[in-house]
Amino acid sequence: MPTLLERNPVLAIEVDGYAYLPVAGRQSERDATKDAIAEKYVLPLLRSSTTGSGERERVK
Repeated sequence: MPTLLERNPVLAIEVDGYAYLPVAGRQSERDATKDAIAEKYVLPLLRSSTTGSGERERVK
């Protein structure tokens, strides 16, 4: 069985709740940082909201 250090992530998921309100500039900077990290590690980043956007089906 592989150890924790031998496991590699295959997907990153970001879920924004109903009360999510982006702060101009700050949130876009955070999103850009997350995008850069995901790109560096060749890791797909799935963004979804919890407002009935079919998040369960998208993850499946």
